[in-house]
Order: sequence, then C-alpha cells, then structure tokens
Amino acid sequence: MTTAQGEAERVRGYLLSQGERYTFAELWVRFVKARLDLIDAAAGVSDEQAAFKPDPDEWSILEVLSHVVTVSGRVSRLVETLANGGTRSADDVEDQQDHEVETIDRLRTRLLADSIAWSAMTERLPEPPSFDATSNHFAFGELHARAWYLFQRVHDMDHIGQIGKNKQTPEYPSS
Repeated sequence: MTTAQGEAERVRGYLLSQGERYTFAELWVRFVKARLDLIDAAAGVSDEQAAFKPDPDEWSILEVLSHVVTVSGRVSRLVETLANGGTRSADDVEDQQDHEVETIDRLRTRLLADSIAWSAMTERLPEPPSFDATSNHFAFGELHARAWYLFQRVHDMDHIGQIGKNKQTPEYPSS
C-alpha cells in the first residue's frame, strides 16, 4: 500500500467512524470551526494577494476559495439527498476549476452565504439519517451522509493549509 493509499484509508476510516458516532448537530460544530478558520484565512486579503500564484502549478487564493465554495454547495446537496435515503452520484462534487474566478470580495460573500446555508441545511437533516444510502468519493470510497458532511470539514482544512502556504511564500505581495 502506498503512502497516499494509506492516508486515504485513514481519512476514510475517520469520516465513517465519526459520522456513525456523532449527530449532524455535533458534526456541525466541527464544520463551523473549520469554516470560521477558512473565513479568517480569507479576511484582509487584497485583490493582488488573492490573485498571487506561488507557482504556475499552484492555485491562487482566488482559485482556492472559488473551488471551496463550488464544492461545498455540491457536497451539501449530496448530504441532504443521502440523509433522506435518496441516491445521488458524487461525480459532480469534484471541481475542475472550469468556472469563472471571481473577485475576492465576491468570494468572501459567497463563502459566508454558503456557511449560513450549511447551518440551515443541518436543521433539515433527519436524525438518524439513512446509512444505507451512500455515494462514492474518488479517493475515500463509499460514504454515507454524515461522512460526506464531515468530508467538507476536512476539505476546508486542506484548503486553509493551501492558503497559508501561499501567504508564507517569500514573493507573496505585502498588501
């Protein structure tokens, strides 16, 4: 087993076990903490800083936030469908950055709106949810609704790290 496979299995185990153990309301606390950290990471970033790419193969903060907001909306729809016992493919969750990249102010507004929508969605979710309905994540395999819910926290945290890495680059604009 490669290191990447081992890490994917570790994350999968975390998503499934925590999703089976905790209610959506309990998982919401974890989601919100990560989301607030993401909002904080985007706060005070100028247009120049947001567009900065440390390397041509790396994403700018604009691209990171655009990706997060796009995927987050898709994951929330998937969570709600699965929690109610429906079927939905996760194929549309992955984002290939094929959408228009927006301004940093617009993305911060969308991120906040998406965060509020997650809270509203959480109140609509049944407890307990269906654990039979699953959808396949390309790296983590079949996940039920609560595992997908917690996935968004992990996803946000990964991209908080990416934003931090951009900010730590010596060439990162000072304002």
